[in-house]
Amino acid sequence: MSKTNVTIPFFIPHLGCRHRCVFCNQVYTSNTNTPPNEDDIINKVELYLKNIKSSVQHVEIAFFGGSFTGLDSEIQKKYLAIAHAYYSKKMIHGIRLSTRPDYINKPILQLLKEYTVTTIELGVQSFHDDVLQASSRGHTVDDTMNAIACIKNAGFNLIIQLMPGLPCDTPDKSIESAHIACTLQPNGVRIYPTIVIKDTVLEKLFIEGIYTPMTLEEAVTLTAGMYSIFTMNNIPVIRMGLHPFANDTSSFIVAGPYHPSFGYLVKSRYCRNQLQNMLQQATDNNSTSKRYIIELPALHSAEYLGAHRENIAFLQNMFYNSYIQCTITNTLEPILYSDSYYE
Repeated sequence: MSKTNVTIPFFIPHLGCRHRCVFCNQVYTSNTNTPPNEDDIINKVELYLKNIKSSVQHVEIAFFGGSFTGLDSEIQKKYLAIAHAYYSKKMIHGIRLSTRPDYINKPILQLLKEYTVTTIELGVQSFHDDVLQASSRGHTVDDTMNAIACIKNAGFNLIIQLMPGLPCDTPDKSIESAHIACTLQPNGVRIYPTIVIKDTVLEKLFIEGIYTPMTLEEAVTLTAGMYSIFTMNNIPVIRMGLHPFANDTSSFIVAGPYHPSFGYLVKSRYCRNQLQNMLQQATDNNSTSKRYIIELPALHSAEYLGAHRENIAFLQNMFYNSYIQCTITNTLEPILYSDSYYE
């Protein structure tokens, strides 16, 4: 399937950050330790634009890593001026950046407006002060709420980033953070389960036995629950888990639920849960039926079936007294029929 949205990413590791959170080492996670210069940005944008396919409908320039609005204002202007030039010529459709809640105020937002920034991604991580404090975030939930109000009032698109599994976090707290995020009506969310990265405070806490990361199964289960909450509230989840790395991750990922296809695992679990609920309701309502036909939407058949059809095997094992058959159709949502439908 052709991509319709393209982001041209630039990573600015650690610049603008006056805090070093316990989990953070952006040199590893961004695969760079040098911020881009003006020529780097122009050359990369030109290369992307040259190779973009006709099916692409939306192109953005994005500044990730560090805390963009914590940079010196002249550095911000230097980067934004380049992006704005492409935006004003209608060669791109948006400019986005990531930052911290405590680096948002009205003068900063006014500067971003002048350079036609369209989207602000806010590193919220949690809506619980004890989690923020244990993670050395350096800001409070009140700071987050104030920043979100300012961003929305100024007319920017808002993306909320959450990190389940931080120190002092629990599944219940992460689920509550998802519910709180929904009440704030962001334009999208990212969910990054906490990973232990080399040369971080979290690595030290892990080695000392003070911090225990989630297993992959725990992270998939929890993130699927959060994904379900956002989906029910019509809030797009634009990423789950760290992006795949070109280099060997064993050199810098010490522990935690990293998987290069984490997003697929979560969506597949969400789909499995959906089918499980449908079958449970059907068997509760009709205890005599022994055969079920499930029509799966072709667009998402891979997620519903699971890798090597493991979701179907799981359901068949759970409902062992029934025969479950799946077919791929052009439906938008899965449809379940019992054997009585065919009688």
